[in-house]
Amino acid sequence: MPALPPPIDFLPHSPEVRELPAPETQLPPKARRRPLLFAGAFLVCLAISLSYVWLREAVYEATASLLTVAPAAIDQPEAAANVQHVTVQEHTLLGVPLLEQTLRDLNAATGPEIAAGVTVDDLRNMLSVKAVTDTNVVELHARGPRAELLAPVVNAWIDAYQTVRERAVRESKDTTYFAVQEEFEKLGRQIEAKREELDRFRRAHDILSKTGTENQAMARLNGLNNALNKASDEEVQAKARLDAIEAAIARGDPVVPPREAQGLAQMQARAQQLREQVKDLRRRFTPQYVALQPQLKLIPEQLEQTEAAIRKMLEEGKRAALSEARQAYLSAGQSVREIRRQIEAHKHEAAEFTARFAEYEARVADLEQLEKLRRDTEARLAQIEAKPTEKYPQLQVVERAYPPTSPLWPDYWRDSGIAVAGSLAAALAFMLIYDFVTRREQGQPFIKLPDIRVYSVSENLLLRRQQDQGPALSQPEAAPALAETSTPALERPFPRELSEPELRQLLDAADLRGRQLLGLLLSGLSLAEAAALRAEDFDLAGNRLLVRGGSPRTLPLAPRLKAWLTQADPMPAWCSTDPPEPDELAAHIACVAADAGLPEPGTVDAEALRHTYILYLVRQGIRLAELERVVGKVPVKTAAAYARFSPPGPGLRADAVPLVHPTLRAENPVEAG
Repeated sequence: MPALPPPIDFLPHSPEVRELPAPETQLPPKARRRPLLFAGAFLVCLAISLSYVWLREAVYEATASLLTVAPAAIDQPEAAANVQHVTVQEHTLLGVPLLEQTLRDLNAATGPEIAAGVTVDDLRNMLSVKAVTDTNVVELHARGPRAELLAPVVNAWIDAYQTVRERAVRESKDTTYFAVQEEFEKLGRQIEAKREELDRFRRAHDILSKTGTENQAMARLNGLNNALNKASDEEVQAKARLDAIEAAIARGDPVVPPREAQGLAQMQARAQQLREQVKDLRRRFTPQYVALQPQLKLIPEQLEQTEAAIRKMLEEGKRAALSEARQAYLSAGQSVREIRRQIEAHKHEAAEFTARFAEYEARVADLEQLEKLRRDTEARLAQIEAKPTEKYPQLQVVERAYPPTSPLWPDYWRDSGIAVAGSLAAALAFMLIYDFVTRREQGQPFIKLPDIRVYSVSENLLLRRQQDQGPALSQPEAAPALAETSTPALERPFPRELSEPELRQLLDAADLRGRQLLGLLLSGLSLAEAAALRAEDFDLAGNRLLVRGGSPRTLPLAPRLKAWLTQADPMPAWCSTDPPEPDELAAHIACVAADAGLPEPGTVDAEALRHTYILYLVRQGIRLAELERVVGKVPVKTAAAYARFSPPGPGLRADAVPLVHPTLRAENPVEAG
């Protein structure tokens, strides 16, 4: 928030200011009549307005509240708030039949002396209904000048409405019962027709049971599939046996059919026994001796015959086993092909049966749904018969009406106050019109005012300093100084410029948050830009500061400001989920200025710090056009006003000027708090 300029004094002790002489005047007759005219106008207006206020007829109001429930099906639970039902009940309450019943009940309850002359049209004008939002509560209002009539009217209205609702509940129960009964009988007829139709369909398509496996077509298809699986397994096993026999023959292993394996084993055992005997004979006897002995000579001959029989059996067994394996493999393959052919021939019949069976199941599901609906309808009938709904009407009187004790309208005392104020205003307006109509030119004594000089802010401050210094500087001697420092009367003065000692004093008194804020303002940022900073805007490694917003720019990061930023978490210290308001940061600066003990702390604000930094840049010789690159947007008139602080010679570019303020350099340390 910019600092307010100090007040302009008119230097009351100046010798140039003289007291004004009081002119001699005489009260004319017109002035003597003014009080009487004002009083007369006020009293006339007051009498008319108060008569209007107090002669108005008072209007009273009586209210009541009802809780109404939507009339759902008699056997269904009551619903919650129903806006449509409440709207319908509003029209029902104001309907002519109900109002006629209300008028009859009112005459019966109070007698003709109270309700004398009241008609249905009078009730329609007197009564109103208002629904409470998002509830089933309705408020009944009756307004009129007769306070004793309103409460009986509302209560008779409620009683008539209760009677109508009770009758509607009974009629609703009867209607619902007959409708459900008719629905129950109709469902029974539909179920019987469905059952007959389902039985005809089942017989026409030879469907024996509800499961597909028990029907002939599906049973045959399942048998063929099982046979195909079994034949496929046998084919695989036969192929494996054939491959095993061929592999054994290729390796030279003995192969015989299983039925000849036992005989082969016996012959091999006999041959082994004969070999042992021949081996024993050759060890004990010479060949010549064995040849001369018939019993011994017979053993080698038997061995040769046995081995020949074994070779023959192996050769014949190999051929027999290979032939049997091939026959078994071919037979299994033929079985598989035949079963597949039968399945292909039976597929059309199976598909047609499947479609018919699916249709049969759909018909069965429809029949079950109808039977379930019929059972539910039967339960609804039993509930309607058992529920005494007529004893519990769907209406509750939350509050009945009571006779009003004070009028709703008008507020006589409030309106009387308004009448008094209006009468005063009318009297004043009358006097203004009277003065305008009756004015005439009159001679007035001329009073010459002395010359009064209005000093600017800078002149005022300079004069105050001279007065504080004493009479060392006389008024004539101060005139040249004032002429040199004066500004035009309409020129907006600059904020206060802070010296380096004052800035150090501020930084000494500030906490870490305040030092960061002061350092950013002395680096060329505004309060709004400082409030919008986030941690990602600081490049501590590159000593740079990124400013976003309407004037994006990159500024050097002062050494001392960098040190203060690294001490804070988060960075900057006021960084949070929601950015702070600039007014909060401005208030923090005001607190720091007050704590620092500077003279006139009210003039120390963000604008003063920004003005101090701009003056530093201008005195360094920066081009006025380059100010926007450092401090953001500067109005052209403001930049031109800084021209008188620029040193002689051509201006320098921003990158040729030291942008870090002396108080933020490393050679001027301030103790960290």
